[in-house]
Amino acid sequence: MTQWLLGPSFIERIFVATGGQCRTPSLAAIANVYQQAVCRAQGGIWSGGHDISGHCVLLIHSSMFLWEETAWIWYSIPAVQRIKNEAGHAWLALKAVFGLLVLWWWMLVVTSVYFHGHFELFTGCFFGLAGWATLYLGVFPRISAIGLPPI
Repeated sequence: MTQWLLGPSFIERIFVATGGQCRTPSLAAIANVYQQAVCRAQGGIWSGGHDISGHCVLLIHSSMFLWEETAWIWYSIPAVQRIKNEAGHAWLALKAVFGLLVLWWWMLVVTSVYFHGHFELFTGCFFGLAGWATLYLGVFPRISAIGLPPI
């Protein structure tokens, strides 16, 4: 959606910068193609270069986001017990969030075992954590309107 304004994604830019290019099945390079979707639409294959694991980036960044948003649980056990005893939608939502976190970590394990090499996983983990750290350690603490939720 943002590619019409900002161009290729960060992951595709790194792929091309590290020697990746679009090739035909006979391995001839297709010139001026910097996006995987455009490459495949022209019948090419995306080869060479370093492929950052986008799955790792998304799964780690999104799970770190949810862990950060539920961090209040570890500091306020009585609030969690109150939510559990009320047996309302809040308790169901909390269980759904932790179920989603378990599912995402399982998806990360499967991606790690079957789909990527170690360096691809490392760089995916790095960028996933870097995105979280930029927001939660750099940007959000500087915004005075953001604080802990009322307990």
